[in-house]
Amino acid sequence: MAPIRLLALALAALPCLAQYSIQRATSPITIDAKLDEPAWRNAPSMGDLTFNWYESGEKEQTIAKILYDDENLYVSWYAKDKNISAYEKRRHGPVSKDDCVEIFISPNPAKPANYYTWEINAIGTVLNRNKSDWYTGGPTWEPEGVEFKATFQGAEKKDESPDDDHWIVELKIPLRNFARDAAHTPPLDGDEWRLNISRIGGKTNPQLSTWSPIPPPSKTFHTPTAFGKVVFSNPPTQQPRARGPRRVRFNPAEAKAGAELYNRSCTMCHGLNGAAGDRAPALGAQRRYLRGTSEELYDAIKNGIKGTGMPGSALPEADVRKMIAYIHSLRATAVDVDTPGNPARGAELFQTSANCAKCHMVAGRGGVLGPDLSNIGAERSLAALREAVTVAKPLPPRGYQPVKVVTTKGQTIIGLLKNQHNSSYQILGTDEKLHLLLTSEIKSIDFQKKSLMPIPALPAADLDDIIAYLSRQARSRR
Repeated sequence: MAPIRLLALALAALPCLAQYSIQRATSPITIDAKLDEPAWRNAPSMGDLTFNWYESGEKEQTIAKILYDDENLYVSWYAKDKNISAYEKRRHGPVSKDDCVEIFISPNPAKPANYYTWEINAIGTVLNRNKSDWYTGGPTWEPEGVEFKATFQGAEKKDESPDDDHWIVELKIPLRNFARDAAHTPPLDGDEWRLNISRIGGKTNPQLSTWSPIPPPSKTFHTPTAFGKVVFSNPPTQQPRARGPRRVRFNPAEAKAGAELYNRSCTMCHGLNGAAGDRAPALGAQRRYLRGTSEELYDAIKNGIKGTGMPGSALPEADVRKMIAYIHSLRATAVDVDTPGNPARGAELFQTSANCAKCHMVAGRGGVLGPDLSNIGAERSLAALREAVTVAKPLPPRGYQPVKVVTTKGQTIIGLLKNQHNSSYQILGTDEKLHLLLTSEIKSIDFQKKSLMPIPALPAADLDDIIAYLSRQARSRR
């Protein structure tokens, strides 16, 4: 056989490893098999699973997601299933005979054969194994502090039913269980682990699927060379330094005078009204400035910045202070400025008659359809905040595309398109339930042009109170 053909066959036999970025959880997670926390809603899906040994039957997909924080790794499976069955109740029993999911975790990418497994069926029975070279405890393993829950947790059995549609498993694993093999616990930004996610069918249509494909001739999920690559992203030790929610104070009259001085003195390099210029950056852009305090800005304006084209200025100190006030006004978010209205009354309106909490959450309280507003005062300017509440959007914002779906069974689902793959759609309905639909189950899908966000028909005083309340919601600056 020709060398080139041999090389081509060898390359074709190499596993095509899946890759995924594990994000930090953005909100607390309760292990209840509901997946209704903002952290799960915002987490990216790992993508469609691969049916490695497919022969016949329906390919029922699974949405898998992984998150972490300083203490734990979190895993969730949303399994689309028309025939759900599970009977094994014994811990470490043969749960693979039932509808079940599994995760294989290798915390050391240099030693993928050192891995740990969790296998959980639809009624919440688990089987654990530890395949590390240091473990001598036998065929099963008892990890510390693990919590998990399945949709049919605790049931004596789960027989197939005409109403079967999906089931969920949610898992929390303390990171200390991986301390013997992981480089860091908690992982640092950029740390790589290897793992795979799998699902096994029950009595009817028992399809076998995995996140990272398993190439032939292997016939088992226990194939460490095929484990996909995951990278941890944005741990607290690597986050940009936050300024916190404290307000940046400036005098509006001085800022107005500073605008005139700036446009007269600085626009040969910077742009007019604080925009980007030909030779210098925008002063009001949404970015983290190295010079943010009044003292730092004064030094930059008065003395220049060494090693750059920024010269010093001969302006008197009073004029420099006015220009600093103007720069602060360009960068100000809603929490930085005084607003008309009563925040306390706005909080009451938000939760009651204005109906905002039906879709939006603040500090863990409210609905899930709209964006979480717990930090909105530190993220938006007051003008942008008022516009969001009072002006209809010509197009739905990114990530909030409204859809109307009619299924082949005649069911109508109205909500937001959260994820879309070649063979499936994930829709967060107005019923606040997550609907996973295969393309084959959809009769029609209508992408709505109008946002679900209504413009409230409220008196001006009520709007002022609500905006005042939202302007005070600030945890940290971006």
